[in-house]
Amino acid sequence: MVVLAFVAISPPAFAADDMALEQVVLVYRHGVRSPLPGEIQVDEVHGRAWPAWPVPPSILTSHGREGVMAMGRFDRQWLSGAGLFPSRGCPVAGSVGIWANTDQRTIASAQALADAFAPGCGLKVGHLPQGAADPVFNPVASNAVEWDGHAALATIQRETKGPDALTAQHRDAMSAFGRVMGCVAGDSQPACVPAAWHGTLAMGADGKGIALAGPIADTSGTSEAIIMAYLEGKPMADVGWGRVDAATFRLLSQLHSLLFDVHARPSYVADRVAAVLSGRILAILDDPQAPRLNVFVGSDNNIVALASVLGMHFEMSGYGKDDPPVGGALGITVWRSRSDGHRIVRVVYQAQTPDQLRYLRPLTKDEPPARQELVPEACKASLSHCDLDKVLDVLRRSAAHRRG
Repeated sequence: MVVLAFVAISPPAFAADDMALEQVVLVYRHGVRSPLPGEIQVDEVHGRAWPAWPVPPSILTSHGREGVMAMGRFDRQWLSGAGLFPSRGCPVAGSVGIWANTDQRTIASAQALADAFAPGCGLKVGHLPQGAADPVFNPVASNAVEWDGHAALATIQRETKGPDALTAQHRDAMSAFGRVMGCVAGDSQPACVPAAWHGTLAMGADGKGIALAGPIADTSGTSEAIIMAYLEGKPMADVGWGRVDAATFRLLSQLHSLLFDVHARPSYVADRVAAVLSGRILAILDDPQAPRLNVFVGSDNNIVALASVLGMHFEMSGYGKDDPPVGGALGITVWRSRSDGHRIVRVVYQAQTPDQLRYLRPLTKDEPPARQELVPEACKASLSHCDLDKVLDVLRRSAAHRRG
């Protein structure tokens, strides 16, 4: 796979020498983990076994921890280069805030980021008890937002045209999935037969959740298990039974992301999935006394929902459109004019390429992670900058869906 390098963040283009980096919020996805329970929905059609993992299901691996630490070290490099932190030593007390979701993989990833960002400094990671439902990352499950399952279903159907319409746009990815699963002429399993690629979308049995069945539900998690095997550095014979190359990796990533087109990106869903996180970010950006760096460590759906709220799409090196790379981060950076105090925002996505993570390549100024600059919908009419107030207004609208 090809490594694409992007330079670390620089001041906004207009009056660059007048702009100082003031605050950064990074929303990270956890590092490489073993497959989740029930994640694999389709087996190799001729009975070949899935590879074994060195840890129980859903756990951050040692390789995953090393990959996350590489990002933490790089964050210290570019933030010190931008003048937000010294290049060495411990940050000033209260200048870094880190909050993680309650899964082992998110807590461990957050601690790895902390340890790499400030070695030996004992940066603390905040989180609720392991396994609890944290409203920041799971607002619907924790009943922290107003939620109408029928309204959600109607929005999903209207904005996606249904699961079959989504699948129809990615028949090349479905075909690639079939090849990886071992389909050959004459095989009759659903993954091998295009005529069987039909899904359903309905209300869940509880009257609140969304029940998705069919090829998107079947291929998303299964593809992710193969993606994780590649990123873990497993021998290629154990990555999709030796049937995955760079192009196939990207297509599997595209299938993985289709699940978010149902469960995270549609407007009604995104506004609520991101509501509590939006509120937390809103409070941080509106508080001059907040930590200079705030890090949230959650999952892919948290990033997709926040990106949707802000009206942004992304496509990172090696991955499919809108699929959050493992161990990558969506960043909101706030810059202040030294001359008049005006504050503007730049949004960036940074993540290791698949090969950087697979081979644990050191991240440096000369060989940084991939990076994409994103423009919130509210700022697309501006040719030079994005006013902070415009971003705050968008976050405020999402946060309004919180209960209480």
